Formats: sequence, structure tokens, C-alpha cells
Amino acid sequence: MKPQIGLTTPMGFMKTQTAVSSLQLFPRVGWLMLGSFFFLLIIVVRLIDIQLVKGSFFLQLADDNRYFEMRIPPERGVFFDRYNQSLVWNQRTYAQVKDTTAVYAQTESISRQQALRLLATDSAQVSYGLARYYRFPRSIAHILGYIGPVTSTNLLNDSSLKVSDVIGKIGLEQVFDQQLRGRAGSEVYEINALGKRQRLVTQQAGQSGQSITTSLDPYLSTKLLTAFSGQIGAGVIMDAGSGEVLGLVSSPSFDANTLSTRSADPVLEKQRQLQLQAMLSDPSRVFFNRGVSGVYPPGSVFKLVTALAGLEGKVVSQETTIRDEGVLRVGEYEYTNWYFTQYGRTEGEIGLQRALARSNDIFFYKVAEWLGPNQLAEFARLFGLGKTTGVELNEEATGTVPDPAWKEQVLGEPWYLGNTFHMGIGQGDILVTPVQIAQMTQAVANRGTLCEPTLLKHENGDCGEIGILEEHLELVLSGMLDACSSGGTAFPFFDHNQTRRSQELNANAQIRDGAIACKTGTAEFGGADERGYRRTHGWLTGVIGTAEIKELAKKVATGDQVTIDQIKSRQLGDEMNEKQDDKKEKLDYLEWLKLIDQHGFPDKLVITVLIESDEHDPYKEGSRDAGLVAKAVMDWMYGQ
Repeated sequence: MKPQIGLTTPMGFMKTQTAVSSLQLFPRVGWLMLGSFFFLLIIVVRLIDIQLVKGSFFLQLADDNRYFEMRIPPERGVFFDRYNQSLVWNQRTYAQVKDTTAVYAQTESISRQQALRLLATDSAQVSYGLARYYRFPRSIAHILGYIGPVTSTNLLNDSSLKVSDVIGKIGLEQVFDQQLRGRAGSEVYEINALGKRQRLVTQQAGQSGQSITTSLDPYLSTKLLTAFSGQIGAGVIMDAGSGEVLGLVSSPSFDANTLSTRSADPVLEKQRQLQLQAMLSDPSRVFFNRGVSGVYPPGSVFKLVTALAGLEGKVVSQETTIRDEGVLRVGEYEYTNWYFTQYGRTEGEIGLQRALARSNDIFFYKVAEWLGPNQLAEFARLFGLGKTTGVELNEEATGTVPDPAWKEQVLGEPWYLGNTFHMGIGQGDILVTPVQIAQMTQAVANRGTLCEPTLLKHENGDCGEIGILEEHLELVLSGMLDACSSGGTAFPFFDHNQTRRSQELNANAQIRDGAIACKTGTAEFGGADERGYRRTHGWLTGVIGTAEIKELAKKVATGDQVTIDQIKSRQLGDEMNEKQDDKKEKLDYLEWLKLIDQHGFPDKLVITVLIESDEHDPYKEGSRDAGLVAKAVMDWMYGQ
């Protein structure tokens, strides 16, 4: 029998079916195993990443949930004056902690007395911060500045800052903020799941900031600010030999303690806030430092530069004279002398020394013309005008020393002879700061050595020779001595110089013996009114020797009772008439003299005063206004 094709036995059928099922099952098992392998691989990689690569990161997260770090504010460095006395203190401010176990507990400001009572029973309830207290909060406010909370901009610019930090806002507090800050301490607490402190784990002490010794004399600074009597302006007192700044005030000033110190008393704190709002809205801009940031036409104080430039440029000499007829005519234009404008009088033939004493415009018109604008501008820059002086304060203005190229580039106009005339007497487009004029005067008083003004106490100043002949400086100083003597322009000093000048001595010797050499200036600015008058600022800059003051200090330090009684009798009237608020800032003159004798004092001082025009008196004068401020400071130094 022939077998049937296509038929199989039952056993053969089962074998065929099993083979087919195995083939179908293999892809499923294979994919499952492969998927499991990759899943396990991902877990292993993730475990390696968590444990090895990012282990420290996750450990830190865990510790952050377990531990809480509290920053302890560091002691901010302080400033000292030139007599090694503190100008600022860090005072503790206290708060009562409502819940001593809470990480971020609510607190309430309390007084020192309240804090002491709590410390006696439960010290954990008391926390503290540090407030800045300024010893002379107004007279050196623009120099030291103040501190305040950080802003979002501060945090973006400095990653080391924390939201709770305070930093210097203006003045030396801002300039030396990094050195003053110090390093914060810390206390690390273990906390539970509810955010409650359990125990203190570690404690690290902070590091106080660096303290800085300044060149400031707060006694002179306070008297200088007081002498302004509320007038708007600026004053600088400088060591003529080194450039150290003893005083730099801007009037009106502000109270640095109002900005830096909060009160625990709600009533007092509200008063402080109102005072702060009044300062911020004051139209006289009390925070503006006119001493370094204000720019003004220098007026006749610039004639010191014109005189020396003319002598060094050999266009004038001691024998040169010019005839003053009241008006200098150039074509259709007239340029007058102030004496002729105010009184209708002329000086006649006048030389350089007399021209400085009388501040004669005609003489300096001609000197400027003979020099030319470029040579005059170059000489002005030698004295530091037209650039920052380098004093350690931010936002110092450069001022402007114009020349033909400057006028063409900035104003798009040609330079005329009239521009040269105006520049020769400190008018026109020339602009300066009070600290620049003080530096210029310092160089004249320091035998042609220009020093960089500094607010810090240095062993040696940063000084350099300008290169001016001694006889030229002597002639200019003689003219300045005459300006402060009878017949000059600075009438407040006539009596002082009358008893302290000797024609047998040269100018430097007379200054050394206590005579004052000065130059006044009345600088026009702005447009003319309906009468043709322009508003004016008043200037005075001068130099005075201190030998007599140091001798007085020596007598007081050695207990000369006659001298001490004389000083007390002269000051008695002022004390009786003094207001209660002023008594808080009254200076102990006898103590100042003792400090001078103990720590030393400059041989010569430069004093520069600017009085701004204001709405009450738009015509400020150098002798009448600025001169009286300088005279008040000088009288105080002499105990008068």
C-alpha cells in the first residue's frame, strides 16, 4: 500500500507544535531579559551617581534638613582720627526672642536695660546685632559716610554678601568696605522634623574687620562746619607739607547716626524715620559732597595759577607793570575790572604783587593774553586742575580746564581772545572742585611740591615737584600776604596780619610766624539778570603757619594756669549763649591743644572755603562770606 502524503502520526504532530511554540516564546523571554538587564544597569548607574558622584551634594541636603547654621555678625572695623581716638563705635542692639527653640523665631527690639534683665534670668531670650555710632555724626559725615542694608544690586555684584548684611554706602565706609567688614562667626544647631533647635553642634568665632587710622582732625572739622552757619558750600583744611586732609566738610550736612542707628523705642524710631525723610527730601541736597563732587568756576583764586604761569613763561616779572584804566577794550568788546564796576575807581600803574593783593582783573587779562590759552591751560594742569586729585572718596569730579581744542570739540565753536581773558581770571568754561583748589594752594605753600590729598595717616605723602623757581613762589606768596593785610581784599584778616607781619622777613618766614597768606575770589556763573548782574559764589584759599598755636598747646600741656585761665575766660561767653543741641557737639578746646602737643601738628595749614550762591543771597563774595568762615576757624585755633 502506498503511504498517504501529508499525513503524520500524533507523536510527530506534537513534536512539530512544540518546536513552533519554542520559537514563539524565545523572542519574549529574550526581550524580557534584555529589558531587565537595562533596568538593572540604570539602577546601578543611578546608584553610582547618587553615592559616588553626587554623594556629598545629597549629604549636604540631608544635613541642611538636620542642621541649622546661625551667622554671628562680625565687629566692623572702626576709624581713628589723627590723634588715635575712635571716630566710630559698634554698639550692640538687643532683641527679645519669642521662641528660643524656633529656627526663625520672631523677635522684638528691646533696650539695653531690658536686655540686661533678661540676661540675668534667661540669656537664650536675648539676641543682638551691631549698630554703627558716629562720634561726630555731622562734621565728618561726608568723609566717613554711613552703613546700610544690602540691596539686590549689591547681592548680584558680590556673592560673599548675605541678605542680612550691612555695607558702607558712601564715604570711607564704602571705599574700604571689604577691609572693614570682617568675617562672620557661626553657631550650628541640630534641629528636628518640626524645625526646633535640639542642641548646639559647633561654634566658630568670627573675625573683626580691619580698623583704619585717618588724618582727620574732628575738632577742626566741627568748627569748620559750624562756621558755615547753614550756608551752602564746602571747606577743606589740609597739611601744606604732606597733603593730609584734616577737615573736608560739605554744608549743609546730614546726621550719619540717623541713617545707621535704629531705636528700640517706637516713638524715637518714628522720629528717626521722619528725620530721615526730611534729609532725603531736603532741596539743598545734604548728601551731595560739594568738597569733591561739586564743580564751580574758581574766579580770582585762579589768578595764582595765572601769575605763576606768567612768571615761569617769562611774559611778566617782578618789575612788570600794567596801567589799569578800569576797562580793557578790544574792538567793540569791553572787559572791566571789578573795582571799576563796583566803585568806578582804577588802580593806575600796578605790578604783579599788588595785582594779587587787589585782585586786579586788567593785569591778569594781559598776562593771560601774553601767555596764550594753551600755555595757561597746560600750567593749570600741572597744579592738578582738570583731573581727580586721588583723594580716597568715590565720585570725585574732574572739573574742566578748557583750551581751543576742547572748545572746538565739545562746543563746536572757535576760541576767541575774550575766552583767554576770562580764563585768566578764573571765569568762562573753567571748573574746579574745592579740594582741587586746596591742592593748588598746597603746592604754592609747599615750595612748588604738589602732594596728593589723602584722608589717611601716612608716613610719607605722595608728592612731586612741579618745578617752579623759588623767587617766583616768594613773589606770589608776598602778594597773598598783602591780600590778607590792610589794603588787600580779605578784610577779615587785616587785624591778624597787622600784629604778625614783619617786612624784614621773607614770605615763608612770615607765614611760619603766624601771618596768613590768602587769595579771595568772587566767581560769576549763569546768565545775567535784567540789570546785567550774574549770581556769584565766594572763594577764599590761604595758608597759615601754626608755630604760635603749637606754642600755646605746649603751655596748656605743661599746666600753664595763666594761659588756661585766659582761654577759659575768652570762651565763657560762648558757653553761656550756646544752645542745648550745640553743647552736645561742643569741642573741648583745651583737650585739643593737649592732643596737638602729644601727637604733633602740621607746620602750615591750607584752608579753602567755597560759599555757594543761594536764593536768599545770590551774590556771595570771597572776603565777606568765605573769608568770614575761614576767619572763624582761625580764631578758634587761636582760642579767640
